[in-house]
Amino acid sequence: MSQSKITDRPVLPYRRITLSRRGLLGSGSGLIAGAALSGSALSGCSLLDTAPVQRDGGGGQNPDSPKGKEAPSLAAQVEAGKLPPVAERMPEQPLVVEPIESVGRYGGTWQSAMITQEDASWLTTAIGYEPLVRWAREWTDSPGTDEIIPNICSAFEELEGGKVFEFTLRKGLRWSDGEPCTADDFRFTYEDIAIFPEMHPDGFYDLWLSTDTARPAEFTIVDETKIRFTFSAPKPGFLNEIAGGVTMVMPKHYFEKFHPKYNKDVDKLVKEARLNDWIQLYEAKAEDWFNADAPTLNAWQLVTALGDGTSVIAERNPYYWKTDPEGSQLPYIDKIQCEVLLDVEVELLKIVNGELHLQMRNFSTVRNKPVVARGQEEGDYRIFTVRATGTNTMVIGFNQTLKDKQKAQLYANKDFRVGLSYAINRQRIIDTVYAGQGKPWQGAPLEGDPVYDEEFGTQFTEYSKDKANASLDAAGLTERDGDGFRLYNGKRAIVQVVVNSAMPDHVDAFELIKDDWKAVGVELQQQRVSEELYWERVEANQAEASSWTGGDFEVRATQGSNHYYVPSNPRGASRWGNAWALWYSTDGKEGEEPPPPVKKQLELFDRMRMTYDADEATKLGKEIIAIAKDQFVYVGICTPAETYGIVKNTMKNVPESVPGAVGYMAPGPSNPEHFYFTA
Repeated sequence: MSQSKITDRPVLPYRRITLSRRGLLGSGSGLIAGAALSGSALSGCSLLDTAPVQRDGGGGQNPDSPKGKEAPSLAAQVEAGKLPPVAERMPEQPLVVEPIESVGRYGGTWQSAMITQEDASWLTTAIGYEPLVRWAREWTDSPGTDEIIPNICSAFEELEGGKVFEFTLRKGLRWSDGEPCTADDFRFTYEDIAIFPEMHPDGFYDLWLSTDTARPAEFTIVDETKIRFTFSAPKPGFLNEIAGGVTMVMPKHYFEKFHPKYNKDVDKLVKEARLNDWIQLYEAKAEDWFNADAPTLNAWQLVTALGDGTSVIAERNPYYWKTDPEGSQLPYIDKIQCEVLLDVEVELLKIVNGELHLQMRNFSTVRNKPVVARGQEEGDYRIFTVRATGTNTMVIGFNQTLKDKQKAQLYANKDFRVGLSYAINRQRIIDTVYAGQGKPWQGAPLEGDPVYDEEFGTQFTEYSKDKANASLDAAGLTERDGDGFRLYNGKRAIVQVVVNSAMPDHVDAFELIKDDWKAVGVELQQQRVSEELYWERVEANQAEASSWTGGDFEVRATQGSNHYYVPSNPRGASRWGNAWALWYSTDGKEGEEPPPPVKKQLELFDRMRMTYDADEATKLGKEIIAIAKDQFVYVGICTPAETYGIVKNTMKNVPESVPGAVGYMAPGPSNPEHFYFTA
């Protein structure tokens, strides 16, 4: 689950959402969209603050007063008869959150920011990470399930060799509006949304399908607190993907009114909303963070939805189902206020001015780090580490299935790609663009990965004009024009590279690579385009070459993952094997049949996806990587550096370091519900 791959994880359980890296990450260390729905506001939300908001996030409970079993604002509502007692609002077995530093206290407002509405995944990872099962805080992305722990469920079991998954629900769990969260909510979410045929004209999301028959799993309500998913064959990665943010439960009592199975008059609601059909209506109501009326299981419930103001505001959920070790209901922090900004520079200014409490995306570039570091004392914050993500800062894919068959033939020539790789002065790029961070590396898994191959990562990374020229000669480009450029089929050898203009490091790197390639007789033409236009060209198989960041290899692979190594995803693999990926994803109905080594990879990929034993699956993954090394489809630049986030010194229980991988969804697994302010 890498930060740098295009994902097909759905934000909602009934549709597949394909997001770009920039849509997921901004320009720094952000993470993928996912899991639980945003929530509704109760009447009288202004009563939920324990004290006036202060710039430093203070205004919390008096440290000398007893903490009690709930926030003072909720205790006041109980006293006024507006809420039931806290014991009646909690499940029989609340989830107990052990503190990172110390047991906290109630109060304060978490001031945050996002860059435009497209940055909504920050809300999901910061305050909306509540999957059925979750990642443990200490996470290494191992192929097994040892790092997966209960969350919404109180327990889970993997049965019959990975064919059956059983979840025990928390008795007495309630939605933010006080309604019970039941097994029927899970049934509704799966049967009436996730595998409801009318909602999936292009087929069901792969997570729900058995690997042998491609039929949906059978859902069973065993009893009022136990549910079961049964596949006809082992389903590797099922729990892993759920932990990465797939929504497994939605409040039936709220959403059934938008479904024709439960509301025969749903067309009236569609007409009132000026939409085309009930599916559009349902999606509009279920869109994360855009509906303040939808009940939630999150620690904070929406008061002001995205698009309804200049900030997204969420206040504590009175029915939240977690406690600290002393039995006090979480969350500690009263309110989240996330300002929607239009410019990263404004976010950066707010950080150094001490106006934001915890941020870890968009601003966190190598270029900005000196500014952020210098501002720590004045802004009263510290920097924490977001560990390196993905395999490479920049990989260049050469389209071997391009419609222009002459160019496709050139790019399919491995000697040509090897020659261009030798020609790149990677250390100059590292020093100039990446502030000296990273080492020369191809698009290969990094050390520590179960399928790590050092030879793969280091091959052809030496800066050598002699070796570059020898390889380009071997590719057949021996003739040159009057300006010294090599000729291919009588014409100058020109590589046109499509670059996302929102990736300024790539833009800068190509300016240096242009000189490197010119020195060995190949002209580089950089085409800087918007991200939207980038994907239009790449997915239409029109881009000769294109760049992106390098992604990790997933042993627990979903249908479209690992496209940096095998053409499994028609979108991600479009940079180098669009037609092959189409052939694979359509069972040969579209695209073109790949060459034998690539077909072998795809066969191994399918076997790996169906192999439940983690060790055996890893062995298959290594075979895929060995072929990828030999095929050498991407030219990489260097390993990615660690990035960073900031947190105010007054905010506690925030870890010193978090994983950066998208699938981890930091800071969610760190339990933001137990973050608190000291003053």
